[in-house]
Amino acid sequence: MADWLIYILKVSAFQAVLVLFYLLFLRRLTFYQFNRVFLLGILVIGFVLPFVQVESAPVVQANQELVTMIGTRISQSSEAISEGVIVPGFQLSWMWLFSSLYVIGVFLLFQRYFSNFYRIRKFKYGYQLIAKIGAIEVFRTPYAQPFSFFKSVFIPEKVEHTQELDLVMAHELQHVNFGHSYDRMLVDFIVVLFWFNPFIYLLRKSLIEVHEYQVDAAVTAGSGAKIPYQMSLVSLAGGGFSGPVSFFNFSTIKKRIQMMNRNKSNKISLISLALLAPLIGGMIMLFSFEMKTPELIFIQDEPGPALEKEVRTVDVSLIEKPSIFPLGVKNEKVKVTSNFGYRTDPFDKAKKFHQGMDISAAEGTPVIATADGKVVLVLIQAEGYGKHIIIEHDEVYSTKYAQLSSMEVSEGDLVSRGQVIGRVGSSGRSTAPHLHYEVYKDGKAVDPVNYISDYKFAMQAQEQAEEERRVAESAREKAHAAQRAAVAEQRVAVEAQRVAMQEQKQAEAQQVQARQEEAEAFRRIEESREAIEGLEEMPKSKEKAKAKEKSKAKTKVKEKDKDK
Repeated sequence: MADWLIYILKVSAFQAVLVLFYLLFLRRLTFYQFNRVFLLGILVIGFVLPFVQVESAPVVQANQELVTMIGTRISQSSEAISEGVIVPGFQLSWMWLFSSLYVIGVFLLFQRYFSNFYRIRKFKYGYQLIAKIGAIEVFRTPYAQPFSFFKSVFIPEKVEHTQELDLVMAHELQHVNFGHSYDRMLVDFIVVLFWFNPFIYLLRKSLIEVHEYQVDAAVTAGSGAKIPYQMSLVSLAGGGFSGPVSFFNFSTIKKRIQMMNRNKSNKISLISLALLAPLIGGMIMLFSFEMKTPELIFIQDEPGPALEKEVRTVDVSLIEKPSIFPLGVKNEKVKVTSNFGYRTDPFDKAKKFHQGMDISAAEGTPVIATADGKVVLVLIQAEGYGKHIIIEHDEVYSTKYAQLSSMEVSEGDLVSRGQVIGRVGSSGRSTAPHLHYEVYKDGKAVDPVNYISDYKFAMQAQEQAEEERRVAESAREKAHAAQRAAVAEQRVAVEAQRVAMQEQKQAEAQQVQARQEEAEAFRRIEESREAIEGLEEMPKSKEKAKAKEKSKAKTKVKEKDKDK
């Protein structure tokens, strides 16, 4: 019960953060379709992000020799422990109380959700159909405001014969065309599931605002329609039907008019979306980060009075965790061939996650239980684990022993730490005899190495070092290859630059030559023009000379006449 309640709280937290981001950075932008998709995306991504898990490598490596030196496992008879167990009286479970309140709230809101839906569906049969536009039906209602729901439009009687009817119909038809009813049904359904989260109501209100802004922008796109449309909003202000419908009028008339008169936002305003990546990453790290730390077992042969007193205050199941090597022998023939984590699958050579450890040993080597517990599964799976056994040690820990050649226990058997439960084999999807050993904590596979205190894993350490060396070698080769590729790209770039400069020089030379040829052509044209003008001026100069001579002759005659 706690898991799903925690999941719901995580979803609510993600929704709250993303809604706050919208209100701070996107609400005033005129990208209405983008804002609509963003708000609907919050509803989806909020459910997905809690499933993202981030794990780190262990921060401390357990010193197995030190653990072994400290002693052996705490042992005390169950009778001695049970004598000191304190049996609590009746206590109210807060988890049960919160779960009950949540379920009651969901139940009541579901009733309201389906009641509203049923009422609106009945409108189609209770009110008169006055028009039909394609698949859209228009009905007359006694309500003060027009509204739409999927393919139905409901018009008040007082609006039917007024000049606002055309604008009202245009508004409601836009709601239908945009499919806003689907958004409303979805967000109202999410409100039912997260009724306790105040931010989900802010999201619903913001989505309704975006619907109205989007429709207002579409209706007033034509010239001259903005002022009459705004006047219609004011004249039709008032209450309406309560339910998941799209109204012509909305309570924030002032905001809608402001948004209609606002200049279109610049796309550079969306740069704020870059903050989403670190914001979501931080939320994932906060809610989903799981630090893997080795668990040390502090033990002693004979517990003193203080330790005995402390042990008697806890349940015995809390100390039943795997702590020893799962094979009955540990010699040179035993080798860890595959570790916990990603590896190359020996069959299809693909990179896959290996959620246990493989220990190579001779067929028939005894396999032992690593802690007290109860056998909950004995199964044969020919194409997978082969013959395998699952032992449940307590409410936290369980172990799996696979690829066995034989199984010496049955379901329901109680086994003790160190008891032989089977023999090493190769009965499933396997290439050689080995034991596939898995440890589960709270139902999740963990590294078995951290739950084995009596074995050094020298071979494993050597193989890990070899694997790290190979990884480092591969990384160096990739770095060298990347460096060579970068050098080659640089050479190509230099060559391209050289060719470009050469082409530029050729182009400049061609331009100079063209300018010279143009100047030469202009010079020749000028010389031709001057020659033509000279030829035209020659007759004129001769006529002027003759006229001048005649004038001189006349002057001389006049002077002679005067002398006479």
